[in-house]
Amino acid sequence: MPKISILIPVYNRKKFIADCIQSALNQTISDFEVVVVDNASDDGTWEVCQQFAEKDRRVRVFQNDTNIGPVKNWLVCVEKARGEYGKILFSDDLIFPQFLEHTIPFIENPEVGFVSTGVIIGASPENGSIYFSSFGDESFISSPQYFQLLLNASVPFSPGAAVFRMKDIRKNLQVSFPTRIPRDFTLNGAGPDVLLFALTAIAYKSVVMLPSVDAFFRSHPESISILNNDNEVENGYRAALAWFFAKKLSGKYWRKYAARSWLSKTLKTRKISSLVQHCVYYEGRGTIIEALMVLVTAFSLAAGKLIGFLRRH
Repeated sequence: MPKISILIPVYNRKKFIADCIQSALNQTISDFEVVVVDNASDDGTWEVCQQFAEKDRRVRVFQNDTNIGPVKNWLVCVEKARGEYGKILFSDDLIFPQFLEHTIPFIENPEVGFVSTGVIIGASPENGSIYFSSFGDESFISSPQYFQLLLNASVPFSPGAAVFRMKDIRKNLQVSFPTRIPRDFTLNGAGPDVLLFALTAIAYKSVVMLPSVDAFFRSHPESISILNNDNEVENGYRAALAWFFAKKLSGKYWRKYAARSWLSKTLKTRKISSLVQHCVYYEGRGTIIEALMVLVTAFSLAAGKLIGFLRRH
């Protein structure tokens, strides 16, 4: 059995899928499989996938009878995987040749939950910007430190630049959870992806965030981050993170998350909105006491920023 499964869910990406699969095959280590699940494409994507499978036995391709939606297709990829470790690679993205060489030695440490790398985001690897590569050399980050970074949105939300254990992907890639405002998280993956990181991190002592830039996320008119209708991507992340901080961590994390977002909204709109309603929107109970605690946290955060500004100037 292969040690690593590279999972590629795809739908109507004929223009990009060949480069995506080839980037997986170009890895400098060889003990891996590439699992491609086509979600009933009708643009010739499936034929391209079959051609790769015919030429390279490391490539295993499957096709759904009907389109089951993007996130459920991720789960089919997971079901087909045979490796001990897993890496999700979206069909319009790339990984660079040393991605597995750089990440696998760290994920083999039983105290590490996942390993991520820096990423280039843009129209092409040559014309993009580098993100998430400033954590220092071979950065082991404790789980509490990671959750603080998550509060600040200072870590990647997409699993496209990370490697996990397959057992954790199977356990933590959740497509539904009981948020106060019901949402269909299967529509675009915004929420389940970041929860894969968060729910995995909570079970381990640390995570690793490497400074090497080993992945490329393609920005194009049909990418999910661009097709952000009615702020669905932001709302998905808000609901998922609010649920996680409220239900899985101590109250201080949730209060910081709710307070930070309330402060941001207040400064942006220059209007003071109801903290009780805000707490409910962010998966809280909506009590007066809870709102007061969030308000105190908001004042503390604001004071900290003011003091920091004064010290710098």
